[in-house]
Amino acid sequence: MSQKDLSRWSGIACISAGLLFFLATLIHPSRETPEIILEQEFRLVAAHWLYTLFFGFFMLGLTGLYTVQAERAGRFGFVSYLVLFFGALFFAVSNNYGLIAPVLAAHAPAMLDAINAYPAEVVLNGLLFVGFYLGFIFFGLTILQARVLPRQIGILMVIGSPLNIVGSVLGLILFEAFWIVAILGAFVMGLALTWAGYVLWSRKAAMTAP
Repeated sequence: MSQKDLSRWSGIACISAGLLFFLATLIHPSRETPEIILEQEFRLVAAHWLYTLFFGFFMLGLTGLYTVQAERAGRFGFVSYLVLFFGALFFAVSNNYGLIAPVLAAHAPAMLDAINAYPAEVVLNGLLFVGFYLGFIFFGLTILQARVLPRQIGILMVIGSPLNIVGSVLGLILFEAFWIVAILGAFVMGLALTWAGYVLWSRKAAMTAP
């Protein structure tokens, strides 16, 4: 496969990832208590299936996004790519929780809190939050530094990531109303990925910029 073909397929993957991430966050329940998990089981399971597909397309597209600007991204760009890649990997593994949560909520609701408090799960969640969300910010800064993709994409990544994580944490733990912030963050992140994917697909990346 030629570099141009790889870039175009990576672009399609990024576009798909951007749409899936926003849609999954949009339909995901704003809380995950045993009662809400059972009441909104379809939404929860559907959202986590969409998240699973998102991570597949995202990890495929991310490599293309990095490759197109690798020569100008420097060491920071390479580190940001690795942090975001493994953050997405940890997130994808943790995402399985949403598929088994309805079973636990119905037959062993106390297990939900027990799993979340288990040290290995705590470490995994910590790594995914740091890796995915901080990595997303770092990768946005890489885009700003490399100046291969439009700078607005990097700005959207830097803004969208903290909005999504803050809204998610506050919405799931404190007040449901904060979930709208998570949805807004997902929209901004999804827009950044979709835009970046379109640039790759249309081969408009400034690969020969001075």
